[in-house]
Amino acid sequence: MCLCSNVREDNFRLQAAQIEKALTSKTRLIILNSPNNPSGAVIADAEMKKLADLARQREVFLLADECYSHFVYGDRTPFSMASLGPEYSSRLMVIGSLSKTYAMTGWRVGYCLGPAELIQSMLKIQSHCTSNVCSISQKAAVQALSGPQHSIREMLKEYRRRREYAVNALRAIPGIHCNWPDGAFYVYPNVSAFLGKSTTHTPSDLSLRRLQEAHVAVVPGEAFGTERHLRISYATSQEQLEKGIQRLADFLTSL
Repeated sequence: MCLCSNVREDNFRLQAAQIEKALTSKTRLIILNSPNNPSGAVIADAEMKKLADLARQREVFLLADECYSHFVYGDRTPFSMASLGPEYSSRLMVIGSLSKTYAMTGWRVGYCLGPAELIQSMLKIQSHCTSNVCSISQKAAVQALSGPQHSIREMLKEYRRRREYAVNALRAIPGIHCNWPDGAFYVYPNVSAFLGKSTTHTPSDLSLRRLQEAHVAVVPGEAFGTERHLRISYATSQEQLEKGIQRLADFLTSL
């Protein structure tokens, strides 16, 4: 199930009340991703606490995907569900990745914190699917997590600059509506004004034409449960970002 909020009202920020309405007697797991891919939304700390309380009350497991936790903007600070205390541990799992925070995408290292019994069950499946992380990657991961963290601040500073450029540049294109992402490194513009023209009836149609005609790759909103958006990553050079958005603008104005 994908719960998408109205971007103009709450910037895609999920609220516990929305989850509570969606729960049924068959619900076994709630998956949260904050900061969020694709919208960049960040769930408020208070809402995260409400969600953890809800999971405990309804005896549902809560899986918190915190891969982008260090990439938050404004006066926000990184938040982890693990900080709520041991009373939540029996129903809580936290997963993270070194790919984003430490730019170790090709190393394929991540982690999961959770109840020991559940982790052991997960390992039985994982060991037969992906084998193991090589010793070199493990050593690199330990150094990344325990070593100096100044690189994160430098990355966040640069992402903040690219975020400002991307949002303003997209908003300058007539017909584009784009929210300010609270975190991560994505913008999620609303392109509904350009749908229904010629052969671009859906975001997927628009994405395919962009790739073929403008040579710019984006991800259509259908992949994330929305029908009016495109996901654009600004985890690239400023030069490439400017070139890509200019090509997008030229393409859209030609429709």
